[in-house]
Amino acid sequence: MFGYNNGVIAGVLVLPSFYRDFNLPTVGTKEYNNVTGNIVSLLQIGGLVGSLGTFGVMKYWGRRGAMIASGAVYLVGAVMQTFCHGGLPLMFAGRFFSGIGTGGATVVVPLYIAELAPPSIRGSLVGIYEINNQLSSLMGYWCNYIVNEYIPSTSSRQWQIPLAVQIVPSALLILAAIFILPESPRLLVKRGNKLQARKNLAWVRKLDPDHELVNREMEEIGDAIRMQDTPPPRVLHRHSGGKLGLFKELCWKGNRERVLIALGLMFGQNLTGIQGVNFYTPTVFKSIGFDGTRVVLLASGMYAAVKTIATILSLSFFIDRLGRRKLLLTSSVGTSLALWYIGAFVTAKHIDLSKPQEKSVAGWIAIVCVYIYAAFFSFAWNGVVWVYCAEIFPIRIKELAACICTATQWLSQFAIARASPTMLTEWKGGFFFFFASCLVVMGSLVFWLVPETKGKTLERMDDVFGSAYGDVVEVELGNYRREGREKGIFERGKVKPVDEEGGVTEVVEN
Repeated sequence: MFGYNNGVIAGVLVLPSFYRDFNLPTVGTKEYNNVTGNIVSLLQIGGLVGSLGTFGVMKYWGRRGAMIASGAVYLVGAVMQTFCHGGLPLMFAGRFFSGIGTGGATVVVPLYIAELAPPSIRGSLVGIYEINNQLSSLMGYWCNYIVNEYIPSTSSRQWQIPLAVQIVPSALLILAAIFILPESPRLLVKRGNKLQARKNLAWVRKLDPDHELVNREMEEIGDAIRMQDTPPPRVLHRHSGGKLGLFKELCWKGNRERVLIALGLMFGQNLTGIQGVNFYTPTVFKSIGFDGTRVVLLASGMYAAVKTIATILSLSFFIDRLGRRKLLLTSSVGTSLALWYIGAFVTAKHIDLSKPQEKSVAGWIAIVCVYIYAAFFSFAWNGVVWVYCAEIFPIRIKELAACICTATQWLSQFAIARASPTMLTEWKGGFFFFFASCLVVMGSLVFWLVPETKGKTLERMDDVFGSAYGDVVEVELGNYRREGREKGIFERGKVKPVDEEGGVTEVVEN
């Protein structure tokens, strides 16, 4: 849903049939930039609404309910876009509804995968979400190329078919959520349905419900949730919930650091300039030497292929070996260098980005740098950000934090996508210099502020960021539980938080 939409819209906007049916203004004019900017950015506005609205859906109907709702709203938007018959108001409405569905899916799907994945391969499994986004984006680019080649520009089907394909992933998500996917075991434990949680966890792990590994994981989930729901009295006294409830908890020490890092990564992902380049790839290629709809769409399809291959390599082979930090730092360096060259080329040659340019050796190098940019971006900033933000939050605030962080992603996407046509036309090389500078800043912030989370269970993230619900146990959680059982510490109805002096204080549930 998310990936295909990102890939398909850039090519649809340059199809001759779309330009004719929607009676668009002259290419390169302010009016044209406004119309195309609205078509692109209304998806982001919808994504912002959908990502925030998903909090309530997940809270009351669970992860599966949120996936069904997201798919249904997206499906409505896809149908509206396909059958709008050249009407811009209906196209705008369809983009907005598809955005709501996409926004919901970008919250719940990574969250759901992270909650079900074993820690040793969680990065790769959450990464599959982003790999599928890239594969569907690749499909969108090449779908435009195929319809441009084989369907005459006199037929409205040329732009309707690429938009109609959006119906497929939304329908598949709805069917999978209804008939295949189990509810998150962690959410079920949180709601007190431990029996079903155990069955779901055993089904996902392909083990017997009474298997030792299932017992151990269920115990760890239960311990973490009890500590969050029954923190030490001194924590409760220091942080009274009040009317704002979970919103206040986001600001607690231990949670606050996670929220700020996640917001920074989500906003930073778009400060790489990727949304501007993604949505206006044909315009970028025209500006540095490629001409003709066929050639531009072919180059854009190759751009998507490079992103897909780099994402697969990163999230399948490197994220759980090298870790999140090293990938983000490497990506920042490579992406920034590519943008510096493209910006220097555009500035030195006094290129007008609104007009096609003659090919030159320097121009060919700039085109290669676009592909280098795509590869290094996809190496980390594309998928690692989603993995990191899906894994770091405690279950108690996970839904709210994920919604807020994803809303930040959509808000920054909207700002960049809406501003990019004007930035490309008026700033020229400054467009690329701006994002290259942002990457230098973001790489530095990652180096100093972003801790590594590779190999940690979701319940062990307190070791990395600190706990808002009581002091972090000094020993390995598994060893602590075993020692506690041997000493009779863990008994039914009792929780053992650690006091300020490091001793164990008994809290008995009434």
